[in-house]
Amino acid sequence: MLRRLRDLMGGPKSVLSAGGAPLATEIENFFLATGLLICQGYGLTETAPMIACNAPAACRFGTVGRPIDGVEVRISDEGEILVRGPNVTAGYHNRPAETAAALRDGWLHTGDVGHLDADGFLVVTDRIKDLIVTSTGKNIAPQRIETLVGGDHFIDQLAVVGDRRQYVSALVVPAFEALKVWAQEKRIAFRDHEDLIAKPEVVQLMEERIRSRSLQLAPFETIRKFTLLARQFTQQAGEITPTLKVRRKVIAEKYRHLIDRMYN
Repeated sequence: MLRRLRDLMGGPKSVLSAGGAPLATEIENFFLATGLLICQGYGLTETAPMIACNAPAACRFGTVGRPIDGVEVRISDEGEILVRGPNVTAGYHNRPAETAAALRDGWLHTGDVGHLDADGFLVVTDRIKDLIVTSTGKNIAPQRIETLVGGDHFIDQLAVVGDRRQYVSALVVPAFEALKVWAQEKRIAFRDHEDLIAKPEVVQLMEERIRSRSLQLAPFETIRKFTLLARQFTQQAGEITPTLKVRRKVIAEKYRHLIDRMYN
């Protein structure tokens, strides 16, 4: 089985690289079990393009590696990743306002949130503009929650909400193929997706799955309430980007009535 997977990847490889979007630790572990090491990296167009990367001799899953030679990384008081080095752009052509906003005191403000661990490996958690600030003043990175909880077998899509609210909630699209199999095994009759997500047994299952996937989260990051949706978020509806990232403003507006219900 593992040999077949390696063959599908073109045979044995010394190392594979990944970037562009966060790679779940479960995927890194899965490929390593097949004998394929994936080294995740991080960079921007403005940094031509690399900032940090893992390497075979220095790789830590769940991170994007250490900064490359000649590049400095520090974290601002707000948690933003700042970068300085010879690879950083001098500015945006004929866009002085954007240049002044991005480049301050010699440091490029990436717009990404993260931290450096004790050994200097960089962890990227979210975008500054996507951070949720609760009514109690807690800063929460929704993408981290979505990655952890959304990796469940019974969850297809997840949108975390809670900005200026007391706690975190979520809109959840179940993985309906897996859910239908489960319902059939439990002899739960249903007509369609709407009927299925209304079943108390299904709601209880999803609550248990969300709780089990939230063990790594702090109490203030834990999803307190959720609403199941009968259809996927789509690009056509403007709800996700071409890279499948949630468009939070669109989601917040379009599903406002469901979100408000979770806080009433």
